[in-house]
Amino acid sequence: MAQKIALISDIHANLEALEAVLKEIEKHKPDKIICLGDIVGYGANPRECIDLVRKNCDVVLLGNHDEAVFSPEITDAFVEHARYSAEWTRAQLTEQDIEWLKTLPYTYQEGDYFFCHGAPYSPEDYIYLVTKEAGYWSLKFLQSIRAKASLSGHAHITYIFGFDLNGNFVVGAPSVIDFSDFQNVAINVGSVGQPRDGNPKSAFGIIENGRYIALRVQYDIEKASRKIKEAGLPKILYERLFVGR
Repeated sequence: MAQKIALISDIHANLEALEAVLKEIEKHKPDKIICLGDIVGYGANPRECIDLVRKNCDVVLLGNHDEAVFSPEITDAFVEHARYSAEWTRAQLTEQDIEWLKTLPYTYQEGDYFFCHGAPYSPEDYIYLVTKEAGYWSLKFLQSIRAKASLSGHAHITYIFGFDLNGNFVVGAPSVIDFSDFQNVAINVGSVGQPRDGNPKSAFGIIENGRYIALRVQYDIEKASRKIKEAGLPKILYERLFVGR
């Protein structure tokens, strides 16, 4: 197990956010950076974000917007602005970009930690880890594979579900999580490029010394928003960055 792991997720082609997060991560000097998926979709710089992730991340997992690039049928379940964005994104990427996305796995496990994009018990279905039911089954899955914790994205919020040391089911949004306080814990790490928890700052996290630390960093939202607008993408995609919703 690497001593210190940085976690990023849901970049969504937001280059300004990704650059700010990577700069902040450098200060922590992690042994490894893991990307939990959705490099592309929604934002104006899919190719640039793919290049940065390939250069900086040691492990990269597949997200639903990444998969939508080469499996268009996935967008049947998308809302209209997400479907439009997926089609636009596909047209911006090179064949080499698309072939690389096809190589990405759904999951990765290292020691007691299980990494994925959506809820860990069914990674290929991209279930949002936001309900108590999804949290409960995620924790039962962790028990079945004898893992302590899962780290996932997809939900765009920072949130946890856990079984405490007495077996009680708990939910919350602490900024620091001590793994020794839980039998099992399922953690949403939040979004780099499109937070939806009411805080527009980019979210990422660090695993270090038996703890998970949830972190936020400011980025140039105005620039990122302007580029989405200039690309002709739907209004909601550039307006929501300012409010984190």
